[in-house]
Amino acid sequence: MNYRIFAESMRVCKAMPKDKSKIIKNMLLMSPLSQWKVAYLSHAPSSTHRLSDEDLREIFFHLTDLYPEEMPDFSNPITMLANLSRANKTVATIDRMFEATRNVLETMECNERRAILIRPLFSRVASQDMAVFFLRLSNHQGPINRHDITKALAHANGELMRHVRKASFLIGLEKVCDRLSRQESIHDVLRPAIGMPIVIPSPTIVKIQDVPFGRSLLEIPEGERMTLHVLKDDVRMFNAAGIVVDVEESTYKLMEAARIKEGIYLIEYASGRDVELMFLDLLTPSVETMPFEKRRVEIGCPKWLLKPMKMIDEAAYYLEHVGTKQPTVLWNANGILTYESSVYESVLMNVHETHKSVFKVVGGVYVKETPQSRPKLSKWRVAVRDGDSFYEVGLVDIDPRLSLMRFVNPHKIVEGEEVSMNTSVFVNVHVISSGWGDYGAYIQGVIESVASRAGRNDCVSIDEIEALTKRWDDEYADIDKDMDFVDSMGHEEGGN
Repeated sequence: MNYRIFAESMRVCKAMPKDKSKIIKNMLLMSPLSQWKVAYLSHAPSSTHRLSDEDLREIFFHLTDLYPEEMPDFSNPITMLANLSRANKTVATIDRMFEATRNVLETMECNERRAILIRPLFSRVASQDMAVFFLRLSNHQGPINRHDITKALAHANGELMRHVRKASFLIGLEKVCDRLSRQESIHDVLRPAIGMPIVIPSPTIVKIQDVPFGRSLLEIPEGERMTLHVLKDDVRMFNAAGIVVDVEESTYKLMEAARIKEGIYLIEYASGRDVELMFLDLLTPSVETMPFEKRRVEIGCPKWLLKPMKMIDEAAYYLEHVGTKQPTVLWNANGILTYESSVYESVLMNVHETHKSVFKVVGGVYVKETPQSRPKLSKWRVAVRDGDSFYEVGLVDIDPRLSLMRFVNPHKIVEGEEVSMNTSVFVNVHVISSGWGDYGAYIQGVIESVASRAGRNDCVSIDEIEALTKRWDDEYADIDKDMDFVDSMGHEEGGN
């Protein structure tokens, strides 16, 4: 397919207020063997790097040998670069432009090399089409989003949209496109591979008026979420970021005694609880569209291993059961598993009402919430005070409106990349659950703000980590009465 057709389609999409997937669908039907190339050029689902305006200006200088002072500051770099084209019409194919786009984006931190790769295109692609090319290279928002691509792929290949979305989440959009181009089924990849890491996105934090479901199961978070993978001859565990966790011997014995069948399970670990490991959900149900309520039944574990949840007929009434201060997860009783923790599956309530505690940030981790998404620095390692030093206790999420990027050292934007801090940073964390047990210290929470005036003495102590979310008042409500009774008995004996 000529790149001119693709570029014109993008211009049409830019002018369309909605339903842009029809345009993408037509291009997919024109290039049934190049579906990934159409998707890649339309959207940036897997780019590890995109070019800033400064990058584009530097490329322009390399192409023209101009000096910076010869170019006005207000000039649009995309327009300037596109106007360098000498071609009257576009003769390059979509395959050629796909290779050029990928090569330019994979040439890390060298704009001179990028200019060399781009130069031959000016004689083969017209200026208005080069503008579409440079828009795709840039970090500017394009006219197409992930939803448009998913919908177009589904309609062009006769698949259900939710199947395409789920498969792209599990194996990546490129592999889904390749399978559809080969006319292979995607039904056998609609569940995660047992034994392989899976990232658990945190439930969406919403207000009650934004909850899109009614009948719910109410859960009180008490510990750390993990995934448990039960194989024929092994048991594996991964934390919420997909990092492997060493399995204790007691866990092997527990799974054997409970006769847990093969599959992937969402579990919660809470130290000090009568049963520290409890099952929340089944991530490999026998029926893809099985609702959450029935997935809980299919787990098949003894009742004492299943995390207690209270059924309520309407989500709006959750306050009657937990009040306004207790963090609560509402699970849609009829929710279908998407592996994305969408707002239609579960939501987190009351999180901003929890007590804020000060922690030190010691680093962060880049995580891909979906295989085709750009890695995000969304998990941060926090530590507590331990004498004159600090002890790391786990990974927490961060409020999307807050950024700590100014506090980190230079690094690569790569999935799994560990970043370090360039200064001491203390933050206020809404703690949902925390503790210390067989798998070490853990915490589940959300960074709300930077504690700019805090220091080491303001930080949570290692001795306090277990007490942050324990409901001591409920568990030891009569302790004052007991102590008064002991004191009174002592006074009576002394008087006698």
